[in-house]
Amino acid sequence: MKTGFYTFSFLLCTALGLLCPPPAEAAGDAFRPGQVIRYEGKTRISQVVGEEKPQGDSFKGTLLSISETSPKGVNTILAVRELVPEGGEGSPIACFDILESGRKYGLKARETATELENAHQMIGIYLPLRLQIPPVKPGNHEVLILNQIPVSIECSRSYSRDADEGQVVSTMSNAGKVSFDFRGNKATLNSWKESYTSSRKTGLVSRISIDYEMSVTINGNKITLSLDCDLEAKEVTTLEKTPLLQEGLAAFRKSAGAFKGMKPSSETRPLVDETGKLLDKSPWSALARAARTQLGGFVETFEADDAGKILAKILGKPAPDFTLAGLDGKQVNFRKETAGKVTLLSFWGYG
Repeated sequence: MKTGFYTFSFLLCTALGLLCPPPAEAAGDAFRPGQVIRYEGKTRISQVVGEEKPQGDSFKGTLLSISETSPKGVNTILAVRELVPEGGEGSPIACFDILESGRKYGLKARETATELENAHQMIGIYLPLRLQIPPVKPGNHEVLILNQIPVSIECSRSYSRDADEGQVVSTMSNAGKVSFDFRGNKATLNSWKESYTSSRKTGLVSRISIDYEMSVTINGNKITLSLDCDLEAKEVTTLEKTPLLQEGLAAFRKSAGAFKGMKPSSETRPLVDETGKLLDKSPWSALARAARTQLGGFVETFEADDAGKILAKILGKPAPDFTLAGLDGKQVNFRKETAGKVTLLSFWGYG
């Protein structure tokens, strides 16, 4: 995918790790088993380097959330994010996360697609994962810059209500500029604003807006970066009312299970293709895109060279059993001694 930010994008790709969603309030009344929400909108990152002209990338963003309750009573949300570049340049990508919903900690990532590290990094930068209004206590509030850099700000919060629409708008913003470290360089968060429109009755968030601007000087060049993300709930429905989505979701889970089981692409590709046939022309196409992105990442990671092919054959497989003499001379059986334990093997020798 074309980013257009050569200097800054290089720094970002080397600095950021896997997605770590920010904490949020407990789901409460906003969680409904079987509920499906499709958010759509625009997201843009722009930067100015020194006296140069501003550069930027714009995307159509989709955030799809599917709420479910497992047989064990655990509330989970399958969150799918998709970015489609505007202007016809670059390739669309999508990724997914499985979030657990609990009253004590709110939404928490339980599972992500490990083969999608690059996609998670880029999508996290451009399309932050927000499904609930984050709690703000008096005093400082921690926000995430570029999805990974925690910055403590003095946060102010305001509310406005629309009695006719039955909605409340909650807005959070920084009370002043704050400095933070960016890879050994002093950076400044100039402004931060988050706005959520939610139903007073159900707590469901129907609109999410996130805007911030930061600046940092690297090698004598001042770089100013700004993010503008605005998403609106275009459809709120249930799995029961969308049989096509149910069918596509079942196909998606089969492909995800195959990836988790380290199945070769010859086995997973037909499952991914089936998901696409069902959902590509539907409002839920982001789910099919996430499956294709995962397939591409899996092939690149495990099937593009000989080392990856060897790794794919051993990942997820039980280690072979063996018996060797310990330091005390007694025979030690690997399988017997390590059953049910996390084990680290260190191979060494001398010559």
